[in-house]
Amino acid sequence: MSLFFNFGETVSEFDFKVINEREARASAGIMFLLGLLSLFSVYQFRTLLWAELFSITFIFEFFVRMFINPKYAPYMLLASVIVANQKPEWVEAKPKQFAWALGMLLGVIMTYYLVFDIISLTRLGICILCLALLFLESAFGICLGCLLYHQLNIRLSRCPGGVCEFGVSRREIKYRYVVLSLFATLFILTYLGLQEYKYTPLHKVVIIEG
Repeated sequence: MSLFFNFGETVSEFDFKVINEREARASAGIMFLLGLLSLFSVYQFRTLLWAELFSITFIFEFFVRMFINPKYAPYMLLASVIVANQKPEWVEAKPKQFAWALGMLLGVIMTYYLVFDIISLTRLGICILCLALLFLESAFGICLGCLLYHQLNIRLSRCPGGVCEFGVSRREIKYRYVVLSLFATLFILTYLGLQEYKYTPLHKVVIIEG
């Protein structure tokens, strides 16, 4: 029974429970895609059906992860099938548990809005926040809950992406910000130039049929 109700896996090379980061990121990507499509359906088809259905699966997913076992959560199961031929990337389970507890909290709040059928900006904001967190984890491997766990000065042995062990110098960060600022400036100037010289009414090509 303890093997079923368990958080994290036991791997011989580590003396702490671990989670496969590849499966976690893949599941976040799947949930982000489905969540984005369900949100799109609200504006395209004027129905909350798919958004509410996704919300229910989101709540169920984190309930299983937290109170049963992440291995048996539906999205994690699907992700494990997709990345089955990839070498596991083991990370400590505790920060993931903390991050997913925050996800469970968001799920509880969403449950309240679902049960009482309340439509509000708060509900929309929670949905957007969940999608943003899922996108950051799936696209960049940034687990904000894990980073918050680390900021609480809790000792970690193996963080997702190695962020606890690897650091970038302030000088390097400033240099990257400068380069990004230059590219942003170039993009804005290009946008203004196109708008002014190509897409204004004075410069549109007018075809007069004969």
